Amino acid sequence: MKIYETLARGNFPKTYTGKILLVSFIGVHVPMFGAVTYVLLADTKPFLEQLDVLGAMLLATLIGTGGTMFVMKELLAPVRAASEAADQYLRNRQIPRLPTKYTDSAGVLMASVQECVTRLDASLSSTEGRYQQLERDHSEQFKTLAGMKHDFRTPLTQILGFASLMKAEAIGPIGNTTYQSFVQKIGASGQQLLETLNSVIDLSDSQSLSQIAQDSENLDLVAVARDAVNIEHLHAEQRSVEVEVRAPSELELFTVKSVAKNLTEAMLHAAIAATPSQGTVSLAIESTDTGACVLVESCGGQLSLEDVPPRLATGIQGLKSGAGTLGATPESSTPTTLRLCLIDTLCRSVGAQIRLTQTDGVSFSMYVELDAAASEVLSLAA
Repeated sequence: MKIYETLARGNFPKTYTGKILLVSFIGVHVPMFGAVTYVLLADTKPFLEQLDVLGAMLLATLIGTGGTMFVMKELLAPVRAASEAADQYLRNRQIPRLPTKYTDSAGVLMASVQECVTRLDASLSSTEGRYQQLERDHSEQFKTLAGMKHDFRTPLTQILGFASLMKAEAIGPIGNTTYQSFVQKIGASGQQLLETLNSVIDLSDSQSLSQIAQDSENLDLVAVARDAVNIEHLHAEQRSVEVEVRAPSELELFTVKSVAKNLTEAMLHAAIAATPSQGTVSLAIESTDTGACVLVESCGGQLSLEDVPPRLATGIQGLKSGAGTLGATPESSTPTTLRLCLIDTLCRSVGAQIRLTQTDGVSFSMYVELDAAASEVLSLAA
């Protein structure tokens, strides 16, 4: 990788094929120059008498160079095809048809790109289908709730109407016996409304607990964290931020895998985005008495008043405004605010909380303790 990185930083030649051809040209001509120099120095014949030999050597070298460079360019066709296939899928989601029957390195590259794109497209299609199904389910639930409007409206109308009559004493003083029947109807309507609301709440809680119980599983949190680091590798490279991982070889935890994965990725993304160029982000995974904790620290990064949602700002003292605000309440938000809100939502979905700390001018950190017992309780409750 060192030679490639050197040529890539120099940006000459610009294309990968050009780099290969340049190396081939130099490799072919260096021996020729050495041979010509040796002939000129070792042979005692006059230079003019050696022109025919030198001309033949030069012609043969040029022909060999041309043939070698042509063949080298053709041998690089699999690399170009794999690169173009990946680029076309990323741009237009066009599935390639690369040959997969060859067993050398170039053939394995094409086969791997083909399989990766195929699997990725299948995963995306499955995810899109599931997303559409969720939208349909939510739409049906909304229609169901909308259909319950009458069940809520009737008792509420009675409550409000009777309350207005009693307040105005339209029939007579409050001691009138008619008010007694109104009071009974108000109580009955309120009880009916309460039972309806309790039924809806119980149904919603039951669905949530059932979903958590279905999704929870024993997983290796360290493996999930390393996958998150690999996913955020491109983001870190683009910002020239180094990511360090401190974790045991493996750490088993009972929780929702998708939440643990998205939570770790979101924490890393937020830390990388807030870290200056050439800075460092560290990810630490540690075991606790009840589960595990995830600590992400940005060395050199700082959170401003606008970055932190109000409900998460209690643990950080002296937040400074990045927009020049003098008050203690932010007047705007930033992309980091949305990321922290997402992290907070993911934490609360599995019964965890995020804690933010910051050392002025040095670093900031995000700490989340995942409690396996909480997931087990939710599962048993469901």
